[in-house]
Amino acid sequence: MSEQDNRIYEFEPFVLDAGSRILLKDGSIVRLTPKALETLLVLVQNAVQVVERERLLKEVWPDSFVEEGSLSRNIHELRKALGDDSAEPRYIETIPKRGYRFVAPVKSTALAPRQNEDAALDGNATVIEKHTFARVISEGFEGDELPFQAVAIPASVTGVKALPQAHLEEPAKTRYALMILGVVLLATAVYLLLKLPRKVPAPVSRAKHTLVRLTNNAASDLLPVWSPDGRKIAFCSNRDGKNEIYVMDADGANLTRLTDNLADDDVPKWSPDGRRIAFDSERDGNKEIYVMDADGGNQTRLTRSDSVDTGASWSPDGSKIAFASNRDNSYPFNFDIYVMNADGGSHKRVVDDPEYDAEPKWSPEGARILFVTGRNESFDLYSMNPDGTAQKNLTKDSQKADGSPAWSLDGSNIAFVSDRDGKDEIYVMDADCSNLKRVTNNSVNDSRPSWSPDGSKLAFQSDRDGNWEIYVMSVDGELDQLTDDAANDIDPAWSPDGTRIAFSSNRAGMHHIYVMNADGSSLTQLTTSPADDTEPAWSLDGQRIAFTSSRDGNREVYSMHTDGSQQMRLTIDPGIDICPTWSPDGRILFNSTRDKLGGIYVMDSDGANISRLTSLAAGQPACSPAGGRFAFVGPSIERIGGTFPPQVFVSDGDGKNVSMLTTYPVPIGEPSWSSDGATIVFLKTVDKMGARTNVFQMDSSGGNVRRLTGGPKGDRGPALSPDGSKLAFQSNRAGNYEIYVMSLR
Repeated sequence: MSEQDNRIYEFEPFVLDAGSRILLKDGSIVRLTPKALETLLVLVQNAVQVVERERLLKEVWPDSFVEEGSLSRNIHELRKALGDDSAEPRYIETIPKRGYRFVAPVKSTALAPRQNEDAALDGNATVIEKHTFARVISEGFEGDELPFQAVAIPASVTGVKALPQAHLEEPAKTRYALMILGVVLLATAVYLLLKLPRKVPAPVSRAKHTLVRLTNNAASDLLPVWSPDGRKIAFCSNRDGKNEIYVMDADGANLTRLTDNLADDDVPKWSPDGRRIAFDSERDGNKEIYVMDADGGNQTRLTRSDSVDTGASWSPDGSKIAFASNRDNSYPFNFDIYVMNADGGSHKRVVDDPEYDAEPKWSPEGARILFVTGRNESFDLYSMNPDGTAQKNLTKDSQKADGSPAWSLDGSNIAFVSDRDGKDEIYVMDADCSNLKRVTNNSVNDSRPSWSPDGSKLAFQSDRDGNWEIYVMSVDGELDQLTDDAANDIDPAWSPDGTRIAFSSNRAGMHHIYVMNADGSSLTQLTTSPADDTEPAWSLDGQRIAFTSSRDGNREVYSMHTDGSQQMRLTIDPGIDICPTWSPDGRILFNSTRDKLGGIYVMDSDGANISRLTSLAAGQPACSPAGGRFAFVGPSIERIGGTFPPQVFVSDGDGKNVSMLTTYPVPIGEPSWSSDGATIVFLKTVDKMGARTNVFQMDSSGGNVRRLTGGPKGDRGPALSPDGSKLAFQSNRAGNYEIYVMSLR
């Protein structure tokens, strides 16, 4: 079978060497696990044909028994590596209830046999030199930078180590010599570069989508719930006939089945310490609540009634469990909320209403319980004290069905599902019901959200691929993360034509200005000064970029061509000059402390004719696209909550006719206009400590405020694309600041 295969398979832009077990894309090695590569090889060897699941399992795992989940995981890994889409497959097509089919055109070429690497080659044999692998080494020397991403292929893998020079044709000798030379030069260069001080070159930026599909099979995978440590996700699936409880790593790997019987087991819920899982089971004739260890051991029945007991929710200390039951009602759909001890004792009904009350969710601090009720001629979310008192309707403004509530781990946000826009979609709001934000937005059903412990992601179920599968996404929905580096990437700024984004990054030590395509590709470093360069701003004609730099000992405003050439200093003053922004007439507005009060100034594009625009303290200017007005941030003109927090203002272009647009008791900042001048995006502090900021949008008059991001940490630097369809911003939701882009349409 594949162990004896000694062929090269080509399907653009990929090359698969069966003998060496190496996959290349445009000359670069694609990293795959061994079993994923074996799965790909079987599919490619049988291109256009349907390969049954049973055959794949037998050929990839010939000497062991594995579950089909392992095969599904391999297919998921392959699709991710190939850039494939299961909905519109270019490479791997799923054949429901049968297997898979490789649909891309494949060119196959035989290599010379390798029975004896030291033996001479048959003069009539077709020899395909490993020029694809040599290109991995040699092409890196054709550019300006050394090939740090090049991989030296071991001789035992390439199969060319012992080919005698006498039996190589001259072109082959040349390629072989260049390959060996490339390996030697690479090793020498890496050694020297590790020993000597150097400036770290900017790595290639690659955008990645924050939406990740974790399961992939013809069955229904439902009800995901994150473990308290964030490492696992439990869910239920009928992939083996009945609904059973499974657990997998947070990235979808290492699938394990926890329950195994002839009845349905579902609705898993982790205990706060992550050691146990409560779940529903019908194994004793009707639905009851059970508990088991996190590895599936010690499965124990907690409730015993002739009715339905369902939907367990642990109290934060793990001592109690809330659940829903119709045990004390003659009408089967009249569920009420109960609380019992974690061992199943001392049941107490805390909600007694003639309508449906179910899906209890204990808040992280234990003070409130969310639940769903049908008492208002629709399904609404309510909260209450754990004893059932102080019940409050959280979604009374909607006449549509709301359900599946879930607390964020810090208790500041609630995710839930609503069909208010026609389909089941996921929404997020603050715990006080403010700042409602729709997270998913498509024509399918997205449901059952579960928060990651760090509050940055939601696991959920969706039927977007034809059947129910488990997905993970950013709390803001389907974002594109444009940068992915251990450094901080900040200050995104769109080019006027929307094709590029400039930003600042300290990935080379100090903060410098970079530019990349709007999809995160073609990263280029523009500045290389020994000091910080930040806050890039494009001129409206797209010819120059203004920025802030401290290269001359003080923070001043500079400008340059968009390729980094002709860098020139525009301001020279003992004060601090920052935050440049271009006006439509080609002038530059900026902040300055040159008169010790702090205000907004304007100058010509060459730094001449500087004049002050604002009479009071002000900063962070943003010019309206049509000119004539600019937005800025300054202290409130009236006391709000006992202080004068920063608010967003607008002014005429000459600094007159100032009006305050926002009146929040928390700091507001970083305004930015839409290209049509109709709206302004800005930052708002959304927690009491001031550590969490989200992006909001309002009309240019200050009305119709709506939330755009809901990240758990700091979302900053908002910038709308020229066509208004996307928002770029920086966020430290993944630990350090990266550049993200989200769709607004």
